[in-house]
Amino acid sequence: MNKEELINGYFEGSLSESQLAEVENLCETDTDFATDFEFQKELQQSLKKDDRLEIKQLFSGLNNQAAQAEPKVIRMRTWLAAAAIALLVGLGSWLFLLNGSDVNTDDLYAANFTPYDNVVHPIERGNELEDLQTQMFAAYEAKDYELWLQLTEQLTTKQKDGYIDFYGGIVQMALGNHEKAIPLLQGYIDADGELKDRATWYLALAHLKLGAIKSAEIELAKLVQMGSFKTKAAEDLLKALD
Repeated sequence: MNKEELINGYFEGSLSESQLAEVENLCETDTDFATDFEFQKELQQSLKKDDRLEIKQLFSGLNNQAAQAEPKVIRMRTWLAAAAIALLVGLGSWLFLLNGSDVNTDDLYAANFTPYDNVVHPIERGNELEDLQTQMFAAYEAKDYELWLQLTEQLTTKQKDGYIDFYGGIVQMALGNHEKAIPLLQGYIDADGELKDRATWYLALAHLKLGAIKSAEIELAKLVQMGSFKTKAAEDLLKALD
C-alpha cells in the first residue's frame, strides 16, 4: 500500500493495526507525509463543521460544473489530488446521511451482541448436574435462558456469587429485557467484579439497544480507556455513533 492509499485508508477507517502503526511512524519520520496527513486531517475536520445543507448544495454545484466544463488536464501535487478525492468521498457520505435515516442502533447492536462464554463455572459433560449453579450454567450454555431465570430464583443470598449478576444481565439481554439487564450489569461493575470490563461492554450494548446513545458512548469510552477488552470494537462503535 502506497502513501496515498495509507492516508485515504486512515480517514476511511479501513486500515489494519499494522498499517495504522505505519502511518504513525511515517508522520514522525517523513516530513512530506506528515504535511499531507495534516492537510487531510484539517480537511476532514472542516467537513464536520460545515452545515449539512450547504454541503448538499455544494456537492450539487460540483456535479453541475463537472458536467458543463470541458475536460482539462491539471497537474497537482500528490497530496492535493488525494485531498480532492477525499473531499468528494466525504461529500458523498454526507449526502448519504442527509438522504438516509439516523444511526440504526438495532443494526449496530445485532452486529455486536453475542452472549459471553461461560468461563466461571465450566460444565463437565457426563457428570450429574447436582448443585444449583451447575444446573444454571448448563442451562446458560444450552441457551435455555428461561430455565436460568427459574433456577436463579432458587438461589439463596449466600449462594449468589457476584458473577451471577453479570451473566444474569446477559441472559436478560438475550431475552430482550434490556431494561432489566442494565441494573444487573451496573451493580456488578459497581461491586468491582473481576469481569467488569466485559460487563461495561454489555452495558454499553444494552444502552445502545434502548436508543440511549449518549449513555452507550460513555460506557464505550470507559472501555477504550481500560484497554483490556473489545477496545477496537468499542472504538469502531464510537465512530459509527459520532
